[in-house]
Amino acid sequence: MQKLFKNEILIKADKDTVKNFLVKAPNLLQWNWAIGSIKEINEDTYAIHRDVDALNKDEIVEIRQDNKDKIIFQSTTGKLEYQLIFRLSEESGYTRVTEELYPTNNLKLPLGLFSPIVKNAFNKNLHSLKNLLELQVTKM
Repeated sequence: MQKLFKNEILIKADKDTVKNFLVKAPNLLQWNWAIGSIKEINEDTYAIHRDVDALNKDEIVEIRQDNKDKIIFQSTTGKLEYQLIFRLSEESGYTRVTEELYPTNNLKLPLGLFSPIVKNAFNKNLHSLKNLLELQVTKM
């Protein structure tokens, strides 16, 4: 698999808080503005629908934890099938979240033009995740 992009962010929250939030698919509704609904299909597998025009308006996503520091979102059935990998590491009271996107199907779009657009959209969502988690931590 060829990596399409990589984003990183520091979140002022402990690693377990970030991990526990990421592995619960319904939480996507709080930090991914485009998602309109999530329906559980099986344990750890969800049907996701976006209310806005998007490359993947509908997709099936399986969320799994590869180890204590790695969470994988495996997307299928959309135009862009992908593996989104979140790696978590602790740094002086913060959690570094690194996300990498790997297309898993033969997307017939010029990746050089497509990559910056997708990277920016995912980065905005990552910043929403940061803001949401940091707000929750300060309320505790």
